[in-house]
Amino acid sequence: MKRNQKGRIAIDRQQYLFEEQRLQHVMQIIEEQLKDAKAQTYAAKQQLKQTRRSIWEELQIGGANMITTAQYLDELNRHGQDFGVYRNNLKKLELLQKSPYFGRIDFYDHEYRTTEKIYIGVASLVDQASGENLVYDWRAPIASMFYDYGIGPAHYEAPGGVVTGDIQLKRQYRIEHGEIKYMFDSDLTINDDVLQAALSTSADHKMKHIVYTIQREQNQAIRDEASRVLMVHGPAGSGKTSIALHRAAYLLYRYRGQLNADNIMIFSPNQIFSDYIQNVLPELGEENIRQATMQDYIDRRVRPEWLIEDYYAQFEYVLSNQQDPDYKARTAAMEFKSSLNFYNLVNDYLKHLEANAFQFEDIRVWDQTVISKSDVQQLFSKTYSYLPILQRLDKIKRRIHYLLKPLRRRKLSALVQERSNRAEHKGDNERELQRLSVREVNRDLAPVYEQIDAMLTVDVYQLYYEMFQSSDKISSFADPDQLPSNWNQICRITRESFSHKKLLYEDAAPLLYFQGELSGWQTLPEMKHVIIDEAQDYTLFHYQIFRNIFPRAAFTILGDLNQAIHPFLKLTDFQTAVQVFSEAGYDCKLLEMTKSYRSTKQIAHFTSRFLTNQKQIELVEREGTKPKVIAYGANKAAQLAQTIAANLDLGYESVAVICKNETEAKTAADLLKGYAEFNLIDQNTTYFPSGVVILPVYLAKGLEFDAVIIFDASESVYSSEADRNLLYTACTRALHELSLFFQGKLSKLIADVDSDLYAIRMEQ
Repeated sequence: MKRNQKGRIAIDRQQYLFEEQRLQHVMQIIEEQLKDAKAQTYAAKQQLKQTRRSIWEELQIGGANMITTAQYLDELNRHGQDFGVYRNNLKKLELLQKSPYFGRIDFYDHEYRTTEKIYIGVASLVDQASGENLVYDWRAPIASMFYDYGIGPAHYEAPGGVVTGDIQLKRQYRIEHGEIKYMFDSDLTINDDVLQAALSTSADHKMKHIVYTIQREQNQAIRDEASRVLMVHGPAGSGKTSIALHRAAYLLYRYRGQLNADNIMIFSPNQIFSDYIQNVLPELGEENIRQATMQDYIDRRVRPEWLIEDYYAQFEYVLSNQQDPDYKARTAAMEFKSSLNFYNLVNDYLKHLEANAFQFEDIRVWDQTVISKSDVQQLFSKTYSYLPILQRLDKIKRRIHYLLKPLRRRKLSALVQERSNRAEHKGDNERELQRLSVREVNRDLAPVYEQIDAMLTVDVYQLYYEMFQSSDKISSFADPDQLPSNWNQICRITRESFSHKKLLYEDAAPLLYFQGELSGWQTLPEMKHVIIDEAQDYTLFHYQIFRNIFPRAAFTILGDLNQAIHPFLKLTDFQTAVQVFSEAGYDCKLLEMTKSYRSTKQIAHFTSRFLTNQKQIELVEREGTKPKVIAYGANKAAQLAQTIAANLDLGYESVAVICKNETEAKTAADLLKGYAEFNLIDQNTTYFPSGVVILPVYLAKGLEFDAVIIFDASESVYSSEADRNLLYTACTRALHELSLFFQGKLSKLIADVDSDLYAIRMEQ
C-alpha cells in the first residue's frame, strides 16, 4: 500500500476494476429509473392538465355546485402533489446521472459486527428490485462520518440512538457523466488535495454547492439541531454563506413533510447577493427558499408617502459627504441610534408613554355618563393590559362605541315619539320623523366621537418624533447623562427629516421596533427557519424585529465582525445579538469558525495583517502569487486594462475592480470605457453579472472573484482606522490574484504590512 505525504493511498487494479463495474451498474440503475421517472412525470403533468380542463369546462356550463367544486379542488390538489413528487424524483435522478457519488466509507458496525460499503452522493438511490441502498444522500445521518472522521473509531446519531463502529476505508471520487476522473483512498477527513482542487478552479459567476469538500467544522454547523438559534462567526472565506445554504438543504431533508422551501427565509444584504446564491439549492435537488432583504421589510412597513433612505444611500453619505456641516452630528446620530443606550432609551420611553401619556376623561352625552375616567383607566391599566398599547386603545374605543349603541337607540326612539306629538310634524310620515331624529342624534354624538378619537387615537410617528423635541422631554423618563453631547443637534436633524416625511436609515429600525411594541407585531408564523447573513450589519433593533416578526422560527445567524464596514452603524459583538434571543428563552449556540478557505496563502497572509484582533485564522495552504501593489503611471486606464487582460489571459472568468464608493466606481467606469469590457454594479443592480465588473466595496460583501483589483489604495482614500475593515473586506474577495493600485502616497494600512508579503511596482 503506497501512501503520499498528504494521506492519499494508491488503489490497486483489482479495486479499480471493481469500482468501474459498480459505477456501470449504478449508472444502469439510474438510466432505468430515469426512464420511468420521465414517463411518470409526463403522465402526472397530463393528468394535472386534464383535471384543470375538466374543472374549467364544468364551471363554464354551470354544472358545479359547492360540493362538486370542493371535490374538484381536492382532486386538483392531489394531482398537483403527485406531479410535484414525480418531478422532484426526476430532478434528483438527473443530478445523480451527472455524478452519482463522490465518496465512500466502509463502516464496521460494532453492534451487528458487519461492514457496509456506504457510497455518498448529492441524493439517495435505492435499487428498487433488491432494496439495496446504492447511494446515500450526503445529509443522511450515516453520511456525516464521511465529513467528520478519518480511518478509525467513528459514530453517528441515528434515529434509534448512537451507532458506534470503525471506518475501515475512506475513498474519494470525481465522477462525471459515468466516467471516473480520479479516485483515491485517504486516512484523513476530506483530503486536502480535493479541497485544493476545488479551491483552485476558476470562480463561476454564481455560487456552487460544496458537498464534496465540506469540512468537519462546517459539517457540525450544517447539522446542528440542538439550538434554536445558531450563530456562526467566521473570517472571510470560511464558507459561512455555504454553511447557511447547505444547512437549509439539510433541514429540508431532515424534516421532510414538516418543512418545505416556503417555510425557510434567508435575509441577504442585497438583490445582487440573492442572485449570486440562487443556484446552490437547486444543485442539491431542493427548491429555492424564500429570499428577502431588510430593506424589503422596511419598505413594506413604512407609510407609502414617506421617502425612505436605504442602507446604501446612508453609507454613501458616510463615505462621500464629509464636507456637510451636519456630518459629525449625523454620523453621531447613526452611532447612537444603533447603540444599546438608545435601545434602552426607546424602551424607557415606551414605559413612560404607558404610565403618563394618556389623559383619560369621562365620556358623557345627554346628561349621562357613558363611561367614567376611572373605568377607562381600569380598562387600560388592568383589563386590557395584556395587549400592546395601541390595541388597548382600540379595544377601549370599541367598548365605548358598544356602550353608546343602546343610548343612541333610546334617544332616537324618544325623539321620534316626541316629534310625532308636535303640531308642526303632524303631516310628517314616520320615515321623515326618523330622518330628522337621526340627524339630531348624530349632531349630538359628533363631539362625543371626536372626544373619543382625540383621547384614544395616537400617531406612532408623532410619538417617535416627540422623543426628539427637547432635552426636557427626555429628562422626564431618562438620565440626560446617558445622552451624547450633541443630542440637541441629533434632535434637530431627526425633526427636520420627519417634517419632510423622510425616514433616515438610522431611524428605520428603531421606528419599526417602536411601532411593533406600541401597535403589536405583524408576524409571519409560517416561517419555521430564518437565516440571517452578514450578521454584523444589523443592530440590536434589527434583531428584536427578527425575533418578533418570526415568533415560531429557529434562526441561523452568520457574520464576521472584521467585515463590519459601516463605521457608525454596526453590531459591536455577537453576544449582544445572542442575548436578544436568550433573554426570550431561546436555546442559543455560538460557533467560532477559524479556518479560511477562499484565498491563496499569499493573499490570506497579506489580508490578515489588516486585522487588529488577536484571533488566529487558520489558512488553507494553497500556493499562489503575492499581492501586487502598483503605482499608477501617466496612463491609468491602460495600466488597469492591462491588469484586467492579464488576469483574463490566465483563464480567470471573474475579475472585480473594487472601489471605495459609488462615485469612485463611476470614475473607474469612465476611465475604462474603450479600454475593457465590463459591467458597472450599483445599488440598483438586481443580478450578478459574469466577467469583469466594477463595484463599490459595500456591494462586494459576500461575493468572491478569481481576481480583484483595488482601484485606488492611496492614503487619501484609505486613511483612517474606519477604513481598515473596508480594505480588508475588499481584498478578501480575491480567490487567486490581488492587485492594489495607488497614486501618490500608499495607504498607511498597507504600508504598515510587512513588505515581504507583497510585490510592489513603482511608477514607470
